[in-house]
Amino acid sequence: MIDDIFRAELSGRKIFNDLTVLSPHYVPDTLPYREKEVKEVTRAIAPVLRNEKPNNLFIYGKTGTGKTCAVKYVAMKMLDFASGPENQNGAVVRIIYMNNRVRNTMYQVLLRCMEDPALNTSILNDRPLGDGTANKLVGTTPAGLYEKLQNVVQKNNINLIIILDEIDQIKKGLDDLMYMLTRINDEITSGHVSIIGISNDMRVKKRLDPRSRSTLCEEEKVFRPYNATELNEILQQRISSGFNKGVIDDSIISLISGYAAQDGDARYALRLLQKSGEVAQNEGADRVEVKDVERAKTAVEEDIMFEAISTLPEHQQIVIYSIADLALRGGAYRRLSGIPTGDLFTGEVYDAYEQNCKRLNRTPRTVRQFGDYLNELEMMGSITTRHSGKGIRGNTRLIRISYPPEEIKCIAKRNLNLDAESVSGSIAISLAGASSC
Repeated sequence: MIDDIFRAELSGRKIFNDLTVLSPHYVPDTLPYREKEVKEVTRAIAPVLRNEKPNNLFIYGKTGTGKTCAVKYVAMKMLDFASGPENQNGAVVRIIYMNNRVRNTMYQVLLRCMEDPALNTSILNDRPLGDGTANKLVGTTPAGLYEKLQNVVQKNNINLIIILDEIDQIKKGLDDLMYMLTRINDEITSGHVSIIGISNDMRVKKRLDPRSRSTLCEEEKVFRPYNATELNEILQQRISSGFNKGVIDDSIISLISGYAAQDGDARYALRLLQKSGEVAQNEGADRVEVKDVERAKTAVEEDIMFEAISTLPEHQQIVIYSIADLALRGGAYRRLSGIPTGDLFTGEVYDAYEQNCKRLNRTPRTVRQFGDYLNELEMMGSITTRHSGKGIRGNTRLIRISYPPEEIKCIAKRNLNLDAESVSGSIAISLAGASSC
């Protein structure tokens, strides 16, 4: 049976032509409906070709609005231009991209910069970092990495652009990192460092302390969500290369675009498109049908929910677990106050969060930090909040979970290693009924 699968794969696909172009990480030759944004980003960083430091750039927008794709597109074009004959000033341009969901501390960011092939000479004997000298950087202090970065930029007169994608995910040392990377230009006599920060959260800059904000000298761009027509054209572009001819018709593309247009999310549209093709292919079909899209939609939304919860920091997972558990039990305050089904008071959620922290031997965060967690969960779409208005236990926030609470609870339970034996009291009774997770 396994050999049959291998043979079927080698004999050619009925549905797909090139899966690469369906990836959200693929950067196409043209970016439909982002021409204006591409020009703005290009103008913002173009001064490096005159060996001048551009302003730092912060780019905001919801998930799937093309932020990362546009920045990568401009970066590729910039490097191509800088390596060609039209770079008459001989500007040495280097661009480092990193996703801060992975590199999420100041130390990891600085280490990644020094390890990146873009900085292809090391402060250690001018040897390529790929020759093993990069390993010597591990264990170097942040101050030491900063000094090495400063020296290699100045020594090689490098115009360095550091792209920090999901910059809001840098939870440890963001203030110090921003201060260091911006102040570096005051301490070198040649070359410079500039930053492009990409985030779903427009509040990220406000979280910086005044010292860090004052050194940024940044520009800001906001990417709006796509509408259904725009998403349709984006899908058409990818389908022309990614699918075999005639396997997916316009009505299916419109259906997928319509689903994705609810949030203006091109990434979701591409995931749903690819998953629909996979469902059809696994069924041995030679066309994508509506039923394939519907099955794919369920699977994609489950995947998104799992990723959204599993990648949260531990305390945010405890918060979302507490919300899901309370939602399943109804919420004690709701029964007393008569608020709509599914709404929970902030106070009772914090009480549950404190209890769960203690049962996990964790120190609960402050009410203020807890409020930040709620804001971040709402920004991700995991919960929604609204003010109760006067008359319901004062003017407080009401919380409602966006996903099925049973599924959220199961995911968080596994991630937090919660089980009926490791906890006691009412929470153990609650978890005992969730053994199917």
